[in-house]
Amino acid sequence: MRALLLKHAALRRPLTTATAALLWALFALLTPVVALICGLFSLRPGGRARAVRIAVFALCYLTAELAGLAYAAWLWLRAGFGRRLGTPRMQEAHYALLATLLRRLYLIGSKLFNVQISAPATVTPHSCAPPSLPPTPGRPLIVLSRHAGPGDSFLLVHALLTLAHRRPRIVLKESLCFDPLIDVILGRLPHCFVGPGVRGGERATEQIGRITGTMGAADALLVFPEGGNFTPRRRLRAIASLRRRGLARASARAHHLRNLLPPQPAGVFAAVDAAPHADLVFVAHTGLDHMQSVGQVWRGLPLTHPVEVTWWTIPAERVPMEEDARLRWLHGNWAEIDAWISRAQQTESMS
Repeated sequence: MRALLLKHAALRRPLTTATAALLWALFALLTPVVALICGLFSLRPGGRARAVRIAVFALCYLTAELAGLAYAAWLWLRAGFGRRLGTPRMQEAHYALLATLLRRLYLIGSKLFNVQISAPATVTPHSCAPPSLPPTPGRPLIVLSRHAGPGDSFLLVHALLTLAHRRPRIVLKESLCFDPLIDVILGRLPHCFVGPGVRGGERATEQIGRITGTMGAADALLVFPEGGNFTPRRRLRAIASLRRRGLARASARAHHLRNLLPPQPAGVFAAVDAAPHADLVFVAHTGLDHMQSVGQVWRGLPLTHPVEVTWWTIPAERVPMEEDARLRWLHGNWAEIDAWISRAQQTESMS
């Protein structure tokens, strides 16, 4: 059934949209009940009230989901029943819709869960340069970020749209098709859904090359080279997989990474080859990575420390073209992200 739904949007979208509507009705009924029960148990003033916060955010998220789907339907009508969805005007309208929804959800999430973003003054202890992005208009960007903790991809897309003023082209897991708003909006914009297994990775590599090769000066490709959220268990599985495949050097590099999964270079290099004029941006963050299970999310909300983030930009002409040198370059930058995370976490534990 899952494979059938993933293959046929005409079957998948009515089902996922109906599910979102039913969940909205459920949370609309339950949220006041949860708030009342919490009040009867006399939660102390200023207490975390996790159940209420999560229920309210879920209701707000589902409301944004349904409102976004309604507006997307209106855009489809305006586009001549979908015939002009690929025009620049319609593309901009969909990016504007995505930016508006993410901005409002970010504001709600920051209030409910105390999400604060803190950018350090410098990239590394050995540098005086603050994190910066090339000005727009300029070159297209290929953004390579770690992937850890709930909501980090939403925060990155929000930052690209509203702070960097870039139009993101996102590489994301195929299972996110089951979010109807992501499915509909990204289905009308350049994107890449990555399926499981070797075949899914090969198809994704080809698709990444296609969507990167057509990027303009205001576009940015967002890639998570780890292929999934970091957990210590996944890290050990990745190291064991590299050993089984006889990749001793890659296994040794992965073993030295404490906070990251080893990067998967195929998609990254497909993007670089397709857009050799694009600058590369490496993104490191910490503050959400301690929430790796449902229980940890429950205990970790609201946040007690800001989300620390940094990044550095590498001009296109400084990206190696020879395969071995490029691989060393990728792993070197990945090791720098790992070291920065360790330093940031150590500082947080001392505060």
